[in-house]
Amino acid sequence: MIANRGQFAGCLVALALLMFNGCSSGLLPPPDLPDTVKVSGVVTLDGKPLEGAVVRFAPTVEKGFHGAAGVAGPEGRYELITDIGNEKSRPGVIPGDYNVYVSRMVKPDGSLVPAKSKEPPMMSGARDMIPLKYSGDKGRLKYTVKAEGGTFDIKLDSK
Repeated sequence: MIANRGQFAGCLVALALLMFNGCSSGLLPPPDLPDTVKVSGVVTLDGKPLEGAVVRFAPTVEKGFHGAAGVAGPEGRYELITDIGNEKSRPGVIPGDYNVYVSRMVKPDGSLVPAKSKEPPMMSGARDMIPLKYSGDKGRLKYTVKAEGGTFDIKLDSK
């Protein structure tokens, strides 16, 4: 029985070493994704450019990637960038059908939460100033990106 315990413990140690070695051997390569196409546009709320808005294109079907996003500049202009995994990205987005979500996080003093902030927005008391109909899981915006890419101006209203 003791020998069996020793063999069992040895197997556990070997298994643990394999798991740790597998976990520390590096990141998986990015998935083999189709080419992306350029997509840009201007996002406005009640006709005014929406600086700092995050525009996210989420695929309507699973394609092995999380979609694409862009942050609007001072004139409300955004360009999409696709996250291909392992902290790597590619300009543009893969053609297909997307649900589109817009958010703009602001602190209690009205200042923008930086798009790449390490602190969770809610920790600073931030809130999304975009109406839920555009930012929530039931977002109403849907776009089809064709093989030639294109311009998608997003006109939001606060009503």
